[in-house]
Amino acid sequence: MVTDQKINVVEDLSLSTVKDVLGPILNRNVNISIGDISDSASPKYDADALGNTLGANPVFVEAPVEGAVSGSIYYIFSQKLAAAITDLMVMGDGTAPFNEDESLDGITEATNQIVGALATNWTEQIGADVRASGANAEVVDLSSLGVELDKFIQVEYLISIEDWGDETFIKLISSEIEEVLSQGIDEDMMGGVGIRTDPDDEIESASSKQGSTRGEPTVHPAEFAPFDDAGPGRTAEETRNLDLLLDISLPVTIELGRTNMLIRDVLEIGPGSVIELQKLSGEPVDLYVNDKKFALGEVVVIDENFGIRITELLKVEDRIQALR
Repeated sequence: MVTDQKINVVEDLSLSTVKDVLGPILNRNVNISIGDISDSASPKYDADALGNTLGANPVFVEAPVEGAVSGSIYYIFSQKLAAAITDLMVMGDGTAPFNEDESLDGITEATNQIVGALATNWTEQIGADVRASGANAEVVDLSSLGVELDKFIQVEYLISIEDWGDETFIKLISSEIEEVLSQGIDEDMMGGVGIRTDPDDEIESASSKQGSTRGEPTVHPAEFAPFDDAGPGRTAEETRNLDLLLDISLPVTIELGRTNMLIRDVLEIGPGSVIELQKLSGEPVDLYVNDKKFALGEVVVIDENFGIRITELLKVEDRIQALR
């Protein structure tokens, strides 16, 4: 079947973002292509087809978005791929077995970064605010899946990870969300992206080789202005990847301490009350980025404002563990 050309453009524009997010966090070269896009008129995947591709109990990640685009985007990964992504994020070799607690935390973090970057791009694309509001992952039984697969546009991603292997994962996105995103597509943008058709299962793109067939990874390279200086300790490729994430806004919270109180004590709080925190004077305070513990620091005063001087950054392994 032929999907709407604007949908193809939206997904092709999203493709490079997904690649450029996953590459740095996996510490590997990552190639991603779109194998197929199908809609509710002729969906490629039902529960049986999904099970044949990803296994009977895949990892289902719900990623809500809000603002100008409202609803949820869903990503479906095999347990093998979810475990590999988690392991590579903490500098492993991608061979760690699937562990439900750790693998779900890892794939949630990866999805949050992907959707956060996509939301930033979509904000620029349609000229209205789009925000990611936090993903949630779970292992699902496809025989009792609570989402009707044929109600969504299904995007099939083919991923190839350096020195690891190839896998497939699926994105489900509603036609309502795609319709809003399509409003930011103009004729010039449509001229550079081919239309996917099912008869020969070909993917035609101005940036890919002619005659490339589905099943063979087809890379759509992103085009960026050249960087003369990659910066100390970074390659030009790493700089380009990082640059895509620089405009993402994240909440930063400084926590001085915590305590537990009885309801009767809370009701007695009034002006002049003193609440003792469970943290010693002079002990480092916690810095949270996007509600995840990121660093430790000490409180300082800058002119008349409070500030924090960073004394220690948490390791990536510790940040993943903090999600559990």
